[in-house]
Amino acid sequence: MRLAILPALALSLLATSPARAEPLKPERKIEATSDFAGKKRKAAKDISGIACRPPAGGDYRCLLINDENKAAQFATVKQGTITPGPSLPLIKGSAPTGASGRQPAIGCPKQGDFEDFDGEGVAFADRHFYVVGSHGCSRRSGEYRPSSFLLARIAAGNGEPGTPELSWRVADLLGAAGDVAPFVGKALDETSNGLNIEGLAVVGDRLWLGLRAPSLGGRAFLVGGSVADLFKPGSEPTTARPQLLAFAAGAQRGVRDLAPLADGRLLVLVGPAQEQDVPYAILLLDPADPAAVRELGQLRPREDAKAEALTVLAQERDELRVLVGYDSEKNGGFEEYRLKLR
Repeated sequence: MRLAILPALALSLLATSPARAEPLKPERKIEATSDFAGKKRKAAKDISGIACRPPAGGDYRCLLINDENKAAQFATVKQGTITPGPSLPLIKGSAPTGASGRQPAIGCPKQGDFEDFDGEGVAFADRHFYVVGSHGCSRRSGEYRPSSFLLARIAAGNGEPGTPELSWRVADLLGAAGDVAPFVGKALDETSNGLNIEGLAVVGDRLWLGLRAPSLGGRAFLVGGSVADLFKPGSEPTTARPQLLAFAAGAQRGVRDLAPLADGRLLVLVGPAQEQDVPYAILLLDPADPAAVRELGQLRPREDAKAEALTVLAQERDELRVLVGYDSEKNGGFEEYRLKLR
């Protein structure tokens, strides 16, 4: 598949708003059978990513993350319900030894400690789950917390999951990613437009990072890199050239999640780059032709809830069944949608 690397001039010529579609209506709610693990033994209200492997016997084995936790959590989706499973620690209380690459030096407004993973995106490909941290300064305090600058890969065969492999090299890609590189380590506000990741997809060896910010002139961004390179053994930073892909997302909107289709195209959940009052929507994006991006529909507003998790359950000809989850809703407030690709 031909992939586009867009220079600054080409970026400036892209349209800034995708073609609009009708508002989407959920087919049904997906009820949690019990609570997901949140802070202080309370039910999770900060689900920020989900990915599911192909179904076995009608059940979908999925992995979810909260944006303030050291662990991910498995779940099973079946017949209109989502059932929480065991948690999987991604990191411990200090910087990992043996992670690929080298801990980056990030110039956030403040320096912080090694704390939560701050997982924002989950992907599944080739019998592995992937989880990526936000790679941004903390939203409230503006701290650089090294724990949120990691990428994890988890083997997911038929047995117990393997020990997570970790990599620091995503920060190397972001720091070399053309127009978005100057926003690494900036504050996460409308003035600074600081870079942070909220979406993740893996297609073959290509890992796509979806940026919530920066949002520039109605354009949102994906940064692409090689899975093999990111997890190559050794402590050397990557020197591989990242791919920067820009597309029309609409004013003040950035990526909130990604989900791949079998043909390499991506579903892109977009929403406010910061806290602006702009609608959430699902776009269809072909990385080989980003100028042709189009909107499949807007999500209905939900008071104080932020759509941040998207995964494909099934594709039947030109129709998709997808699962959408929400931050600030107890246990993700999951809903199932049907999307028309034509």
